[in-house]
Amino acid sequence: MSSKELPMKIARYYQRIEKKLSKFWNLVPTTTSSQNLKLLFFLILAVFFLPLFFIYGQQQLIPQKEKIAAYARSEMKQIAANLKVKIDNYENISFQLVANQDLNNMLHEYVTTTETYEVSQFNQTFSNFMDGYAFFDPVIGDAVFFDINNPRRKALTMGELVSSQFIRNFRDSDHYQQIIGAGGKIVWFGPLSLNQSQDYFLVLGRRINHLYSGEALGLLLLFLKEKYLDYSINDHLYKEDHSLNGKLKSDYFLLVDGEGTILSSPFKAEIAEDVAFLFSDPHHSRLHELLKTEVSFFTQAHDNTVLVVNHPVEEANWILLNVIPVPQGIVRKTRFFYCFQTVYWLTFAGLELFLFFSALVIYKKLFSAFTAMRSSVSVGKPVWLKKLNEREIQILTFIAQGYDNREIAERLHLAEQTVKNNISVLYTKLRVDNRVQASLKAIEAGLNSGQTPQD
Repeated sequence: MSSKELPMKIARYYQRIEKKLSKFWNLVPTTTSSQNLKLLFFLILAVFFLPLFFIYGQQQLIPQKEKIAAYARSEMKQIAANLKVKIDNYENISFQLVANQDLNNMLHEYVTTTETYEVSQFNQTFSNFMDGYAFFDPVIGDAVFFDINNPRRKALTMGELVSSQFIRNFRDSDHYQQIIGAGGKIVWFGPLSLNQSQDYFLVLGRRINHLYSGEALGLLLLFLKEKYLDYSINDHLYKEDHSLNGKLKSDYFLLVDGEGTILSSPFKAEIAEDVAFLFSDPHHSRLHELLKTEVSFFTQAHDNTVLVVNHPVEEANWILLNVIPVPQGIVRKTRFFYCFQTVYWLTFAGLELFLFFSALVIYKKLFSAFTAMRSSVSVGKPVWLKKLNEREIQILTFIAQGYDNREIAERLHLAEQTVKNNISVLYTKLRVDNRVQASLKAIEAGLNSGQTPQD
């Protein structure tokens, strides 16, 4: 189809729509301008107020899934706020090693002393400082500080969980390079297990710099016990003494990092696994969105149908997930709702288009009638128009609007032969030989105003 043919095809299609709408609204010559104006006013009101009605209806039809998700997010918002307080507290503890002049000087002496193994006096100060916080916060499992320039220097430790072998291995890890490259900013990683322990730890890493020179002194690793974070996140499970045993009896919360690794869960076998493998979703259609945007979706977990709702913990680039067991009835109702919602909005779009084009057609009729009225006032009606009776004027108007004999007969409820006879008489009175000349006469008299005549 050429670029020239497309506008013509659209124009013809619009003319067919206009003709059908005129028939639907019964727009005839006997319809006064005031009646058309009232109808136009009603249609304009409908075009503008119908969206408000549909939006209000949409709000009243919120599915149960969204209500559950909204309630879950309100609870997760509070949990995330509590986590933020904890995160800020641990980051402040690490910052004390930079901002506290006595502690910072002690670390500077530690990394510059010639003794590489006899560091007990420095270890005592470091241990006392960290123990002061750990006494009031059981989440803190251990802490170490080690010299980044001298691998042979013995590390400062709060407890005995972290072995020398772990520190040697850690120096060769990507996390070590990441913390060094962060230049003093916090780096979170984990979960990891120490010394074959059954407990998991989340780790805060920070490069400690000299207070004045900015020189790198060493690395601090703060080990946080996952189980105590889990207690604070899933306190309802432990308060109500839910026996999990691998089975899902209540909703629970997961903590996931930015890569999708599970950091904390009441089901300890899930920890350090990829969150995608927790859910039995054959298409994994929404799992990638968990880490990017606010979503909620149904899937399978622990042999149950569950609703998964997420909420960001932005301070540490973590995501909090609420896994909620739901009955199959809610799943079916939600699917039905989304089907109904599609029909709902398609109906709305169809009504809006119908009302808009109806208003456009009526406006065109009013404008044409107004133009014809002005034309008749300024020019006056031609003399030949007075020779025509009402039936002939109707037929002439139809001819000017492009109707054929059959269509005119249907509109006026006459036999087609009767219409042909009337047209012959009409041609004689107008002194014309064909429909084109008759249409020009009708235009002269203003009979092509677009209003559809009827008997």
